[in-house]
Amino acid sequence: MVAAALAWLVLLQPVSATPTSWVLAYDGKSTNDFYWDKRARSLVTSRVPAKLSADVLARLGGPPEPVIVTGHRYAAMSACMAHSCQDKGFFWIDTVTGAGLGASFSPAIAGTDERALLRLGSNAFFATQLPTAARTAVSAWLSEEDLSPDDVQFVARDGTVGRLQASAFAPASTFRPPPGGPSFDCGRASTTIEKAICGDAALMGLDLDMFKLYREMRHGYATAAARQELQQLQRDWIRARDAACAAAADVSKCVADAYRGQTNRLRNWTPTPK
Repeated sequence: MVAAALAWLVLLQPVSATPTSWVLAYDGKSTNDFYWDKRARSLVTSRVPAKLSADVLARLGGPPEPVIVTGHRYAAMSACMAHSCQDKGFFWIDTVTGAGLGASFSPAIAGTDERALLRLGSNAFFATQLPTAARTAVSAWLSEEDLSPDDVQFVARDGTVGRLQASAFAPASTFRPPPGGPSFDCGRASTTIEKAICGDAALMGLDLDMFKLYREMRHGYATAAARQELQQLQRDWIRARDAACAAAADVSKCVADAYRGQTNRLRNWTPTPK
């Protein structure tokens, strides 16, 4: 009984009070920039249980996503394992309290009993105490990466592993394009151009191809600035397409030419150097 009580006391000790506000300086930068900061490894290993921290660090060192800071307080960073990008890593920290959370995602393996596994862990709190800000950040990450865990485990500071409801970590419901396109829901088409696309199989295919290209490009840029510039480029093109083609004599031809031109532009586009 005494040994058990002591074990719980150790688990309940607060995390290191080492200042963590330096992480906020990485807002919008690549997670790899954070990863190669000499302070990063000790930060992750002090906030994430030893049973999980090595996996988290291994994944954070691969192809990165931007660091996301919210409320000038919380920072979240993610990446995928080099040469195995289906294996994802995530780290979240509250720079005010110093509490952190690590996560690793491993996909299901076809033809085996291996199911998609999300492992969470923290040295600061138990599974039942998961802060709202941390849960929100994890959910946003899963939605952004389109990850649907079948199993969710929580690793406590003492290494004990518990299970959480996988349904609580399902990504937000989003529209999934049909195989032939388009990338949007034709049931909600409202503009002349959207209706023209939904009424033409060739245009639906062009729209879906551009959607896939844009998504691939977006995930290929590791900073928020590059992603925002790409997003603005696409928004400006949509406005220009709609303005030019809405009154065209041959709307379908105008839209098709616009898609081909923008697809070529995207394939040759690079963000403005900062």
